[in-house]
Amino acid sequence: MEITRTINADKRYYIDENLIINSDSLVDTEYRFNDMKIQMYNLLYDKKYKNTGILTENTYSKWCKDTFKTSDYYNCAVYTSASGMLSSQNELNKLYIKTKKSDLDARDTKIASTIEQLEKKQAIKESLVIYAKTKKWKTPYSGCQTKMTGKSVSLPGNKKVEVDIYERNIEADIRKLKSRLKLLISARNHMQDKLDCLKKNPPKRIIFGSKKMYSEKDSEDINIEIWKQEFFNKRHASMSLPGRHTSKNCNFLVRKASAADFATRKELDGHKEALIITCMDGKEAILLDFQLSRDNNLWLDALNAKPDDRKPVCYNFQLKCDEKGRLYFIPSVTMVLENTYCNESFEDGCVSIDLNYDHVALTDIDKDGNRISGKVLRFNPENKTSGQISDEIGRIMSKVGQYCEDRKKPLVMEDIDTTISKHGMKYGNAKGNRHASIFAYRKMESCIENQSYRRSFGVIKINPAYTSQIGKILYMRRLGISIHEAASYVIGLKGMGLRDKLTLEEEMAARLTDSLKKELSDGEDIYSLMKVWKYISSKLSGICTHSFYRSIPYEYKKGDGLTKTGKPKKPKSLKAIAAEMKGWTACYY
Repeated sequence: MEITRTINADKRYYIDENLIINSDSLVDTEYRFNDMKIQMYNLLYDKKYKNTGILTENTYSKWCKDTFKTSDYYNCAVYTSASGMLSSQNELNKLYIKTKKSDLDARDTKIASTIEQLEKKQAIKESLVIYAKTKKWKTPYSGCQTKMTGKSVSLPGNKKVEVDIYERNIEADIRKLKSRLKLLISARNHMQDKLDCLKKNPPKRIIFGSKKMYSEKDSEDINIEIWKQEFFNKRHASMSLPGRHTSKNCNFLVRKASAADFATRKELDGHKEALIITCMDGKEAILLDFQLSRDNNLWLDALNAKPDDRKPVCYNFQLKCDEKGRLYFIPSVTMVLENTYCNESFEDGCVSIDLNYDHVALTDIDKDGNRISGKVLRFNPENKTSGQISDEIGRIMSKVGQYCEDRKKPLVMEDIDTTISKHGMKYGNAKGNRHASIFAYRKMESCIENQSYRRSFGVIKINPAYTSQIGKILYMRRLGISIHEAASYVIGLKGMGLRDKLTLEEEMAARLTDSLKKELSDGEDIYSLMKVWKYISSKLSGICTHSFYRSIPYEYKKGDGLTKTGKPKKPKSLKAIAAEMKGWTACYY
């Protein structure tokens, strides 16, 4: 189990205090590093998207040496930072394209539903016109419950309206729907233009120091000299020096002071710890009494690891300015934390988890796939700040970690991407949209990974497709549990690869198409079952969840199993079963 974490030092290092030796060289190095990074980014951008610039002919290392006279270690650090920004932009552009497509799908669905409503209203108006001429009522569309009786219109619920008033209401609805449809189509075309622009053009260049702050220079009440200094500070605020596992100190530019340094350097007298940074001018800057705010022993273990076990350690330096104008550094360390004792074996079973916006459902499963027990941990994210939600999630995930540690089993969870789905909620249900918006999956995932590292249990992620549907149909009634607990159980079964526990009941399997029956019988993996469950889910959609606490009505009711000629009817189709279940009320458990 490996996780990457960045940990800050336990103090600020002010330039005007005595905790930094040779602070001028360190500040100058940070300024030069960011100047190089900005120029390197622009050159890489020109090379990638315009095929022009110096780097089309020379290497970045030669350009850095000729222009800035810096060492290969700093050249590599600058290139890593600049190329990383370019790669991030490229990935972000791909994400924007995906989210725009999801948004377009939502708009297309809304346009289609609006067109359907408009066509129904127009059909009703046409039927009213025909009735006025022929005195015969023509059903506007299938399923329409509106009827004409004399000079009044009968609506659903035994409500009657005069025909003149009803016709005016229909005409007003048609005008509103036409206006709404035009706006929807216009917005959809605008979004399509944005998508085409993203596909056609390269991403815009990064404005170092932020676009917002750069635009503030044109404000009337801005002091341009103060703005220049603040903008300069923001553009030169950070420096990252990546590590190398081949280095004795896990980094060629930064090292922890050794016993020899304390013995030979007078400036280190009276101090127990120190961090030595090799600056661009060849001098060394020293941060005295350096240690991390937490997990300092893990950092020391990484530095003292054997050559075969070494991992790179990255050092980050943020240069900031406080309210009084004093400059200070915030150093931090980024390192890979590895726990080689994480249990990822299903020999004794597993613990599975179903994540939801306001609770998590845990299930303990034995090695044969039998459900031992379950637990639901609830929390309330409503009307809370993001910080309060994070604290609440942290406490809940600590209990999840304790649950797994007590049972000494790995955890199986869903691998969900909520970023795309959240951009398709534009016209969705308001309550559902709010729940999806406060569903902090990434925060939950991060907390679970931290618990996994600390408590030595493995985390296995699976595709969440149809887990709720399978649990609802197979296990909700059988085990007498909620849909979320049933989904949690199915997640564990999928993670363990127990296909037999996820197959259909015989009555339902008999109602599949021939191709799906073959897929069900010949398939050997979990993936082959998902095609079957996709078909079942589509046929049984729209049924109240609580209806599945009752037996699925495969058989006909008494007296309904024969045709008019007295012959037995064919077995009920899934469509007929779904229609009957939709007629049930939610009060039957």
